[in-house]
Amino acid sequence: MLIIGDSCYLSLNEQTTYFNHPLLRRNILRFREYQKMIANSAMTKNTMVILPTALGKTIISLLVCINTLYNNREKRILILAPTRPLVNQHRNSFVSCLKLLDDQIAMVTGKIPPQARTIVWNKKAIRLVFSTPELVKNDIIEKRLSLKDFFLIVFDEAHRAVKDYAYTFIAEKYMQHCTHPLILGLTASPGSEKNKIQEICNNLFIEHLEYKTEEDADVKQYINAIDVKWKWFDLPPEYHYVKSILKTMLKEKLDWLVSRNIIKKDSRWIFKRDLITTGEQLRYSLNVRLEKERPSLYFALIQQSIALSLMHCIELMESQGFYSLWNFLNRTQLEESRSHKLLLSDHRIKEVKGLIEQLKIEHPKIEYLIKILNERFDSQFNLNGNSNLTDSASEKKSRVLVFTQYRDTAQHIVELLNKSKIKASRFVGQSEKQGDPGMKQEEQNSILEYFKEGDFNVLVATSIAEEGLDIPEVDLVVFYEPVPTEIRHIQRRGRTGRKNIGSVIILAAKDTIDQRYLDVSRKKIQKMKSVLSSTNTYLNFKPVNRLIVKPDPMTKYEIDSLNSLLDKFEERTKIQSLSSSKNKTLHHKIVYSSEDHTMVQFKRQVERTARKIYSVVTIHGNKGLKIETIHNVPGVNDELTDAALKMLKKLKKIKIIGRKVIISDNVAKIRGQIYNIEIEKVVMGKALVLVNAEWHAILHHYDYAGPRELIRKGREFKAIGELYHDDDNLNIRVKQIV
Repeated sequence: MLIIGDSCYLSLNEQTTYFNHPLLRRNILRFREYQKMIANSAMTKNTMVILPTALGKTIISLLVCINTLYNNREKRILILAPTRPLVNQHRNSFVSCLKLLDDQIAMVTGKIPPQARTIVWNKKAIRLVFSTPELVKNDIIEKRLSLKDFFLIVFDEAHRAVKDYAYTFIAEKYMQHCTHPLILGLTASPGSEKNKIQEICNNLFIEHLEYKTEEDADVKQYINAIDVKWKWFDLPPEYHYVKSILKTMLKEKLDWLVSRNIIKKDSRWIFKRDLITTGEQLRYSLNVRLEKERPSLYFALIQQSIALSLMHCIELMESQGFYSLWNFLNRTQLEESRSHKLLLSDHRIKEVKGLIEQLKIEHPKIEYLIKILNERFDSQFNLNGNSNLTDSASEKKSRVLVFTQYRDTAQHIVELLNKSKIKASRFVGQSEKQGDPGMKQEEQNSILEYFKEGDFNVLVATSIAEEGLDIPEVDLVVFYEPVPTEIRHIQRRGRTGRKNIGSVIILAAKDTIDQRYLDVSRKKIQKMKSVLSSTNTYLNFKPVNRLIVKPDPMTKYEIDSLNSLLDKFEERTKIQSLSSSKNKTLHHKIVYSSEDHTMVQFKRQVERTARKIYSVVTIHGNKGLKIETIHNVPGVNDELTDAALKMLKKLKKIKIIGRKVIISDNVAKIRGQIYNIEIEKVVMGKALVLVNAEWHAILHHYDYAGPRELIRKGREFKAIGELYHDDDNLNIRVKQIV
C-alpha cells in the first residue's frame, strides 16, 4: 500500500514541503504531519476524525480518497455532505487537487432526474461521486443504487448521524451489502454528551476515533489566536414594558396548564422544551382517547400552542428586537390556526403591536454593531489613505461575518448597515421559509465570490454559513446572539483565525434568553473537551468483519496516460488575457457546471440511443417494433431506452401503439407510389439507385427523408416516393421508408 506523504518534495519557489502522490497535482497541498498520520490510520478501519474548523478535515478525506483510488483501480468512492452547496464545494475542492478526468467525477443531486442518476450509479468508470444523504437514501430504497461497489464512503458533518437522519440508513445498508466497507466520518464537534458520541459512532460503525485540539503540539503551529469578547446590553425601558405584557399573558397560560395537571412543574420553571413535549403528548392523546374526551384535549392543545407562541415572542424581542417580533406577529396573522387567531384577538397583543409601530426602537445590539463596524472600516480607510485600493490592498480589506439565527434579523441588519454606508449582503439557505424564498445555489456562489473579491465587507448569515461552506477568510466574527449548542458555537467561531489572528464578539442582552444560551454553550464546550480527551478509553468500538482486498494499484502506463490526457485538456481550455470581470464569469461557469456536466452527458447518451432506436424502427416500416425487442437491440442502452422513447415521442418522430413503436410518418398517409430501391453507389451529396430492378435514378440528399444507415452500397428498402426528370436525368424523391 502506498502511504500518503512518505515521499514529499521541496518546492524551490517557496521552500515549503508539499504532499506528493501520483493522483495529486503538484505543489497543491502543503504537507502537515498530523494530516498524514490521521489519513494513514483511516485507510484500514472505519474512522471518525474530529478536528477544529480550518485544520483540514477535507484535506484528510482527499488524502484517503486518492490512496483508495490509486490502490483499487476498479473501486469507487461516495462522498456525502448535508446540503447541495456543501456537495458542490467538496466537488470543486477535489477537482482542483486531483488528477482525474471530468468523466470520472460526478455530482448527483435532486436537480438530476432519476434516470440520469441511475446511469451515474451504475457507471463504474465514474470513480468519485458527490451527493446529498437524502437523495442517496431514496435511490437505495428505489433500487437505483447499490453500495456494494463503493470501497469508501465519506460522511461530512458526521455529527448529524443520529436518530433517523439519512446517514444512519446509508451506513447500515453499506455495511450490509459491501464485503470490504470503509467509512470516514468528519466533524468539528460531535457534541458534549458521551451517549450522543457513542450513538454517532454506532450509527457509522466507527472502529477508531482521531481527535485533535488546538492545544496539541503537532497542531498548535497552524492555529492563530482568536480574541473572544462578550458585549452585554441592557434592554430599553420600552422593551421591558412590552416584555411585562407578554410575560403576564404567558403566566396565565402556564398556570392554566399546571392547574389541570397537564404540566407537573412550577410555572416559573417551565421552558420551551417542556411545552414542546406537552404538545407531543396532547397530540398523541387526541389520537387514542375516546371521542367525548377530545374537546377538552383539543382546548388544552390550543392553550399549549398559545403559550409556546408567547414564549417565542418574548425570546424574539429580548434577543432580536422589535423588528423581528413585529414580523412574527404579522406572519401569524396570515395563518389559519385557531390558537394564533385567539392570540391575536387578545387586546394586549393589539397594544403590543401598536407600541412597536409607534416607538420603532431598535435593539441596542443593532446600534452597537453599526458603531463598531463604522469604526473598523473608518480606521482602515484612514490607514490606506483612500478607498481606491489596489488588488493586493483589496486582499487586506477587513471582512466581517455576522451570524444571526433568523432571516428577518439578517435582512434588517443588512438594510441598516447599507443605510450607514457599510457594504453588506445577506446569506441564507435555499429552502423557502415563512414567505422568504431563500437563495438559489447560483446566488449563494455569487455572493461568496463577491465577498471574497471585496465587493462588500460584511456578510450577514444564518446557520447556512456555520457548516463547512468555504467562506472567505474573515478577521471578525460577530454572534448577533449566543447559540445554545456547543456544535454551532464552535462552527461559528471557526470562521475566523484561519490565516491570521481573528476576533469574535458575542452580543448578549442581560437577564434574557441570551444569557442562558451563553452559559449553556460555555458549559457544553468545556464538557465536550473533557469527554473527547478520553474518548478511545470509554467508547465501545466494535471491530468490523471485512474482506481484505489485495491492492491493485494503477500502473505507470495508466498514470502517464492520465497525465497526458489532463495536459491536453488543460491546454485546450487555457484562456489568456481575461479581464477581471471575465475571470469572475469564468469562475461561476466552473462552479455552476458540476450538475450541468452530468446532465449534458446524460442528454448526449439519450440522444445517441434515440438515433439508434429511430434507425432500427425505421427499417421495420409499417410493422413497427415491440418495445421489448428495442430493449434487446445491440448498441441500445437498456437504461436509457425509456428516456430515448420519451424524447422521440415528444419530437413527434414516433408513435407508441400498444406495445409497438412505429415511425410517425408511417402512420400518416403520404401521397406517392411504393418503390423498391437498391443502393448501387454513394457519392458526395447523392446516391445512384436501381428502382424496381429496372430503372436507374439519382437520389439527392435533399430528396431523402429517412435514416442515413440505409444509404450504403448494397442496401435495399421499400419507400413511398415519386420519380421526376431533371436535365434528362431520372431522379427519385423518397418521402417515407416503408
